[in-house]
Amino acid sequence: MPLDIGSPNASTGMSKAIFEELDNQLSPPLQDAIDKAIGNAKYEAQKALEKARKSWQKLAYAIAKGVIDHILLNMEIVGIKTSGDVMTTVAGNTTPASFDNHQHTVSGTGVQLALGFAQSNDGPGHVI
Repeated sequence: MPLDIGSPNASTGMSKAIFEELDNQLSPPLQDAIDKAIGNAKYEAQKALEKARKSWQKLAYAIAKGVIDHILLNMEIVGIKTSGDVMTTVAGNTTPASFDNHQHTVSGTGVQLALGFAQSNDGPGHVI
């Protein structure tokens, strides 16, 4: 799964997940105020909740961006091992080495079966 920051309006990705949790945690008291209000106060309380949600969307995007940017810049992956076959092919001409000044065509193939690779951890990696 890719690390997806999402959108500034928190409609996708990590920003959406963060916004939904912010909304779940922070909107109940405002919703209670809306439910208890009457007349113009009810309208104003609803506007306040809508304004707060827009701010929470921006906050959610900022948090998601900061978290994912930090992870991508600093994540280290260790202990990865893989194996497989490696084949190399060499082809070309020899360099003249004698007075007759002629070349020979050379080609060769080498195969190393079941070669193992282990990751070295010489600094932070980049993960997408």
